Amino acid sequence: MKEWFDRIGLLLNNKAFPEAKEYLSAMEPVDIAEGMEDLSSSQMVLYFRLLPKDLAIEVFELMRWDEQQRLIEHVTDREVREIIEDMSDDDRTVLLDELPAKTVKKLLQQLSPDERQLANRLLNYPEDSAGRVMTPEFIDLKKGMTAEEAVARIRSVARKKETIYTCFVIDEARHLQGVVELEDLIMAGSKTEVESIMDDQPVYVTTTTDQEGVARVMSRYDLHTIPVTDKENRLVGIVTFDDVLDILEDEATEDFERMAGIQPVDDSYLEVNLFTMARKRFLWLVICIVTEAFTSSVLKYYSPTIQTVVALTYFIPLLIGTGGNAGTQASTLMIRGMTVGDITRKDIGRIILRETASGLLLGCALAVLGFARALMLDTGLDVAVVLTLAIVSVVLMGNLAGAMLPLIARALKLDPAIMSGPFITTIVDVFGLIVYFEIARRILGS
Repeated sequence: MKEWFDRIGLLLNNKAFPEAKEYLSAMEPVDIAEGMEDLSSSQMVLYFRLLPKDLAIEVFELMRWDEQQRLIEHVTDREVREIIEDMSDDDRTVLLDELPAKTVKKLLQQLSPDERQLANRLLNYPEDSAGRVMTPEFIDLKKGMTAEEAVARIRSVARKKETIYTCFVIDEARHLQGVVELEDLIMAGSKTEVESIMDDQPVYVTTTTDQEGVARVMSRYDLHTIPVTDKENRLVGIVTFDDVLDILEDEATEDFERMAGIQPVDDSYLEVNLFTMARKRFLWLVICIVTEAFTSSVLKYYSPTIQTVVALTYFIPLLIGTGGNAGTQASTLMIRGMTVGDITRKDIGRIILRETASGLLLGCALAVLGFARALMLDTGLDVAVVLTLAIVSVVLMGNLAGAMLPLIARALKLDPAIMSGPFITTIVDVFGLIVYFEIARRILGS
């Protein structure tokens, strides 16, 4: 790709604009969008103006929103109007959702009345809902149409629609009646009515369905397009598989960040302001310091035991690390299960039994290694026994904490991903040390 851009740059320097346009137009839109990120603003505008209009819109839709904003700031109002007017509705909604309010207001004023009304309607749906990511550009048919009439309608409106492979059957009031595939229409006899070949029990979501829920439904039923209805079952839009891929990427990134104790970051790593990145990470680090103060209090409380048997301190890092890792593993499995819909609140009983059994199995296996390590350090049989029991207890505790805390978060309508990483590790650290020293006090008699 870099070689292509270097060649185009050389042609532009030599004023060979037709040849540069030909080279640029032959590239894939996604490669053009990525390559333009490395250009200066003036170069970006020049390259963009070389593109045919349809290709220019497609490239713009594939650019990062911050690059889109940079381009908008350096082109004429007429060019901005053409770009925003011709963008697909769902991509335009994403762009307007990211831009500053002042910029959004300016862009909306440049849209035609119909497009402005549509953009405002999509922006008024709840954030992260199906209404925000859907597009109203779908092909609608009537039940009484013949296959021949349906194909003719598809052919007449196809260029303006998001997809032609799935069509939606509605009545006069736009209520969703069914779904029919283009393949079925083509294979059917020309006089066959749409009603006889459509699926009259279509899978659909509503405008307020969470976007993660949309992705789960589409994955469950293996759909590449899903209809979106309002509360009165009127068809208002569709969500396509390319939108779902973006949703899954965004949600997975957000979950990873929360599980690592980072507030979600919208921009790419290198684009984020240093102070913004520090602020996003600072909150959980402060929480960890505050909660780890309990660990210090535990150690101070049990200082007589530690002074009596100094060898107990050898294994504090081992217990802390083992318990925290066990909890993080369990919470990761739980969060993944809840995300894909495999785990619900009715499964709590089975989850407790499974994690208890898993904790005992893993704890016993790790306890053997801990016992051997204690003997190698010549701490004595009694300390080795204490360590063995503590490992089993801490792993079991980590498993149960990791499994239950995400469920508790979901019940409190919080993101389960926050109940992972630093949070669970800190909890298991504190209670793991208490268990360790209580076992030591009873066995060692100190």
